[in-house]
Amino acid sequence: MRFFIIFVAALAAGCIQRTMRIETDPPGATVWIDDERCGETPVDVPFTAYGTRRILLQMEDHQARGESAKLIAPWYSIFPIDFFTDVLCPFTFHDVKSFHYEMQPLGPTDMKALEQRANEFAEQAKDMLAEERRKRNVPDPQPAQKAPTEPAASQPAAAQQKSGGN
Repeated sequence: MRFFIIFVAALAAGCIQRTMRIETDPPGATVWIDDERCGETPVDVPFTAYGTRRILLQMEDHQARGESAKLIAPWYSIFPIDFFTDVLCPFTFHDVKSFHYEMQPLGPTDMKALEQRANEFAEQAKDMLAEERRKRNVPDPQPAQKAPTEPAASQPAAAQQKSGGN
């Protein structure tokens, strides 16, 4: 009976602990892995399967970063060896995959360049719309006509004529 308990305890002891460690410079970025919020850097995130993960890093006053992280299995996690290291091995393997990212601060906004890009985009949109109208044989819309208005300078003169001035 003792031998059976010792054998079961030995089987339960072996396993692989898998951890992703994500660090940023400066620290404090919010980490999202595969669309799940995992905390702020530095952060250790346990994982069970190897493969590619999508990492999104966000930090106030810094550019957001989207990265792909490849988690490659070590030799002791490849079939059929993994059966022995997960089940029969009496000690624990620690597999830590570390990733370090530099966060870039946001620069000052150049308003003239931003306005120029907006105008270029508006022109491209107009050209694309005109092209679609030509393809579909849709006439260009006529600009709306405004009701004629008197110039502001002539209004006081008209008001003087009604009141009988000069």
